[in-house]
Amino acid sequence: MPKTVFYYFPAKAMGEPVRLLLAYGGEEFEDKRVKMEDWPSVKPSMPFGQMPVLEIEGKKYAQSIAIARYLGHKHHLAGDCLEEALEIDQNVDYLNDLRNEASSVYYEQDEAIKAKKHEENVQAEYPNSLDKLDDIFKKNNGHLATGKLTWGDFVFAGVFDYLKVMLRMPDLEQRYPSFKQVIDNVYAVPTVKAYKATSFSLVARLFNDFTLKRTMPKIAVYYFPLKALGEGIRLLLAYGGEEFEDCRITKEEWADVKPTMPFGQMPILEIDGKKYAQSSAIVRYLGRKYGLVGKNIEEDFEIDQNIEFFTDIRTKAGSVFHEQDEKVKASKQAELEKNYYPVALKKLDEIITKNKGHMAIGKLTWADFLFAGMYDCLKTILQMPDLDEKYPSFKKLQETVLAIPKVKAFCDKAPKSPY
Repeated sequence: MPKTVFYYFPAKAMGEPVRLLLAYGGEEFEDKRVKMEDWPSVKPSMPFGQMPVLEIEGKKYAQSIAIARYLGHKHHLAGDCLEEALEIDQNVDYLNDLRNEASSVYYEQDEAIKAKKHEENVQAEYPNSLDKLDDIFKKNNGHLATGKLTWGDFVFAGVFDYLKVMLRMPDLEQRYPSFKQVIDNVYAVPTVKAYKATSFSLVARLFNDFTLKRTMPKIAVYYFPLKALGEGIRLLLAYGGEEFEDCRITKEEWADVKPTMPFGQMPILEIDGKKYAQSSAIVRYLGRKYGLVGKNIEEDFEIDQNIEFFTDIRTKAGSVFHEQDEKVKASKQAELEKNYYPVALKKLDEIITKNKGHMAIGKLTWADFLFAGMYDCLKTILQMPDLDEKYPSFKKLQETVLAIPKVKAFCDKAPKSPY
């Protein structure tokens, strides 16, 4: 029986999904709830100076979604095939987009900006996103994906109370009864229902390694005529020798195309007529398909952890880069350059250096393709054109991916874009 320890604050928020999944699996674990006053002394011992963290036999792993996905695989809550796993990832990432948008407003320090952005979201963003989420649950019989219980349901159930606070919607389950149905389905599981009052024995589970024999599908990628979030997908398809239609949608065309996309977003991967969204979910799927994953679920866990840390950096940079108020933009950029980027980019540099020029596990994985495809865009949104010189490991990683013969052949022929 491995020794499992879970670290988070004495709150639900991003920690509760992990606790629920551990309970579901019958895992015996130490639930360490770190008080705010203790956090400064604990923080340096955490992989990215963040929580939640799951410790397995003395090794700590970070990033809440990565942890939940790992436990989902471990306890057979991750779909019956690659496409089902992709659907779960897609819908969890969509939920996470909503949570990130709500929390960015909730934690805004400037009260005037906070009020303005919240009102804008209440009028436009939240109704569309929540209606779409409601549609997803109804389509999936009271679940987040695949019409059955998956780790995605545990993520939703665990963060729901936190989400209501971020959205400032205490009556959310009354507005959307399907949300309550998902939560009820999770808490109806006996071990989950009892986890706060019971100590659990470890139940051994075997990881189901997905395999899927397929005929050659028709594949299309939809994205803007940019690299950004779409390029990693294109590079992976090239690596896999896939024939695919590279649909580059102009801004003028987007208004007509948008209603046909799952969440009104791109990039999209279409397989035999079915469209899948969310860039990280798509590249993870392709990574599994082409063997660019770890040799066990712990290595996959490490890949997820590191790519989500990279996504944290990208998301913060993107929110500032696209800020419309120039004064607010300048202020936030200065704050990030002073307090966040030096620490985060140094940590990313350490990760790549430690892993022999790769994002994780010391070898080529799908995460390297995501980084390589996004790197030129990252320099733009960070507003750091000299990023190559500051962190040579970043450029070297990109060059490693782009030097792969099939990838190079694709890039040589592909339309050019600065980022």
